[in-house]
Amino acid sequence: MTDILSHLPILIVMIPFGCAYLTPFLGYLLKGWGRRITAIALFATLICSMLLVYQVIRNGPIIYHLSGVLPPLGIAFNADYLGSAISLLISGIVLLAVVYDKDRIAGLGEKKTLFFYTLVLLAAGAMQGIIITEDIFTLFILIEILSIAMYGLVAIRGSGRCLLAGYKYLLIGSAGSALILIGIGFLYITTGTLNMQIMAELLPPISGSMTVLAGLALLIAGICTKIGLFPLHVWMPDVYAYAPSIAPVLSTLALKAGVVALIRIVYTIFGPSLAIQPIPLYSVLALLGALAILICSVLAILQLDIRKMFAYSSGANIGCIVLGIGIATQLSVEGALLHMITHTAGKACLFLCADTILNQTGIRYVHEFRGLSSSMPYTMAAFLMASISIIGLPLSGGFMSKIYVAGAAIHAGHWIYAAILLIWTALTALYLFRILNSAYFYNAASTKPGRSHTRALPANEAPARVLVPLLLLGIACILLGFFVDLPMAVIRPAAELLIGGGL
Repeated sequence: MTDILSHLPILIVMIPFGCAYLTPFLGYLLKGWGRRITAIALFATLICSMLLVYQVIRNGPIIYHLSGVLPPLGIAFNADYLGSAISLLISGIVLLAVVYDKDRIAGLGEKKTLFFYTLVLLAAGAMQGIIITEDIFTLFILIEILSIAMYGLVAIRGSGRCLLAGYKYLLIGSAGSALILIGIGFLYITTGTLNMQIMAELLPPISGSMTVLAGLALLIAGICTKIGLFPLHVWMPDVYAYAPSIAPVLSTLALKAGVVALIRIVYTIFGPSLAIQPIPLYSVLALLGALAILICSVLAILQLDIRKMFAYSSGANIGCIVLGIGIATQLSVEGALLHMITHTAGKACLFLCADTILNQTGIRYVHEFRGLSSSMPYTMAAFLMASISIIGLPLSGGFMSKIYVAGAAIHAGHWIYAAILLIWTALTALYLFRILNSAYFYNAASTKPGRSHTRALPANEAPARVLVPLLLLGIACILLGFFVDLPMAVIRPAAELLIGGGL
């Protein structure tokens, strides 16, 4: 391995972080360069992520020691199969979102626009670090950087609803951060180390300790707050509904980074045997995941604002991922990891479509979609492809990931969870088909008593620059169903390592 390839784990973190410091200064001196620096940094990160995936598949996980100091004194990054796969997902979708975002945030003004891109880079770098760090305190620091960046992105517009959503996000997120930090403190007291692998080796003899169990409970509660797992999802609807432009897409990616942190805790630090013996952790996670699927899906059906609908839909999909983690078999973990990829592609596409429709027409409510497919055919085509995957219709990526989780539930004897997944598919179809039915099968002029369907703006298709990311994501949602073996080449060995308690 050449010198540059051996530094890939740190490059995917430091390229966005380094450019985050350059963006406000160069962007202020050279008009328009804030976005250019962001795009260049994210493109370079994407190349590094692609090389990282190739090296991991070819040579196995890459361990990188910061400053050359070995643990327990030094900090290590471990770019394994899971980390490299999610790194590529984050790099690709953030870059597409920034390409899409040109002119979408023009209303922020020059200074706020520079800060917007700075926060995007900070969020991207933090997510990359979260998924590969082997040091639990570094994990906490990176989660905080990501959280602060997301608070700023949600509230940056400065309007009442954005500020209120950001404030709610800040309050609940801060509570989650406090729980994580206290949990880390409890584990450090008992083990004397912050390295995840060393901690995992020291925990078995003391796994029944109340301090260890309290640390585990606090960590799980804190992470579940960050990922919006029911009933800790109350910050999500307003954040997704009122955050400007691509912030909901970044939030969707941030949830996946948080899920990776949850996986590291329950599989790497504690491992399957430790998590089962003192307390039935996996059973609790599976139950919470199943409840999230049902309750968030019902709440999504009740929404008229499509962004809030998508927020509750994300809560249900997070529940599916946690259910796969909780079933705790190799097949279920494979399904959970695959669903992280398929859901991220589908939901990113839906949010970008919703933002495009809002910018082009002023539409954000379900009943206003009547006849929209005739005036915005390409946007609605991307919306349709993403919806097919989110619902889990055959031959789509979402169908394959749901089949993996449902098959794992049946194989493990949890028929009730398989039934819940089937009900979930029907509920998801119910609220997404409402939009598709209105857009494709109703005339824009038709109306119902008591409802106005007058659009704020005339419905015109978005420019090609905006449509390309939407269509690429929509096509990816379908192709993931046909070419599922490509992500599974990385997911399968990742699941094998996790079930074995490895990193």
